[in-house]
Amino acid sequence: MKALVLHGKNDLRYETDYPDPTPAPGEVLLRMTYSSICQTDIEVWQHDPFGLFARGGGPRIQGHEAAGVVAELGEGVSTLQVGDRVAVENVRTCGTCFFCRKGRSTLCENGRNFGFSDNGGLAEFGVWPESLCIKLPESMSNEEAPLSEPTSVAVHAVMNSDVHVGDTAVVIGCGVVGLATLQVLQAAGARVIAIDTRAQSLELASKLGAAETLNVGDVDPAEVLPGLTNGYGPDVIIETAGADRTALNAVQWVRRGGRAVIVGFASTPQEILLSRTVGGEKTVMGSSAAGVGDYHRAVNLIASGKVNVKPLISAKVPLERGIPDGFERMLQPNKDVFRILVGNG
Repeated sequence: MKALVLHGKNDLRYETDYPDPTPAPGEVLLRMTYSSICQTDIEVWQHDPFGLFARGGGPRIQGHEAAGVVAELGEGVSTLQVGDRVAVENVRTCGTCFFCRKGRSTLCENGRNFGFSDNGGLAEFGVWPESLCIKLPESMSNEEAPLSEPTSVAVHAVMNSDVHVGDTAVVIGCGVVGLATLQVLQAAGARVIAIDTRAQSLELASKLGAAETLNVGDVDPAEVLPGLTNGYGPDVIIETAGADRTALNAVQWVRRGGRAVIVGFASTPQEILLSRTVGGEKTVMGSSAAGVGDYHRAVNLIASGKVNVKPLISAKVPLERGIPDGFERMLQPNKDVFRILVGNG
């Protein structure tokens, strides 16, 4: 089959004779429709941050934001049929480790990932457990389906934020996860302020319903936010940028008694003055990937129109053009895209 195969750091190849996968018992064979490329895919390609190849791993097909059509059923599959359109819930947990038994499956010690540890969706075909293939509602397109993955990350962050109806929330970073988070917060009944450095991102945030947008190149949010929040500061801040100081900003700007949720991965150390956090009884927590049920919630939010991912799809390219028109375009430092879909629909 045709596939984009990562052979090692900075060694991504388009191949036409990669072995076809076969579904094991409890799995389905998927004809992949689209997979979207995110910044994590770029990091894995360029830097191998998870050590997949440093530990001696073999070639791998990327594509963890994926969707497909069921083409064949493995032994024992009963809830799906050939022809069903599905979104791929990309994290496969063990269910038996310490964290899984504690109900914290996002921390699973033996988890596997579609597109990272296991072959993913940037190919003609893929295999995955029946239980992790979510049948798509009729109102949801094949193009929208891969964006369920970043939306599930947003859902998990909002669940962790403990936001309440009528709260004022801030999203720092208006990339795909940030713009999905903005909309999930609104669906939860919050008033949302969006913060970023790119005018393009803030314009889209405004179109998607942000009550206010702040460009840090023009204003200092530390000075502006109190005036937008009755003098107290935001009830909740969710940081999705992963840039220098943005996690620190989230902790500093949230009100006393508020909650800062850190989603973005920052490559630089950020020191937090704990005395202010303690004195202000602020809650600071990390949020990673998605928990049990979050992917289903994401699919339902997109299908119902409460989260609109269509503006986040910047381009569609066929598999054979996935490297030059997908990965290499996403690598550009001044890229003007959110998500690029790779596949043949």
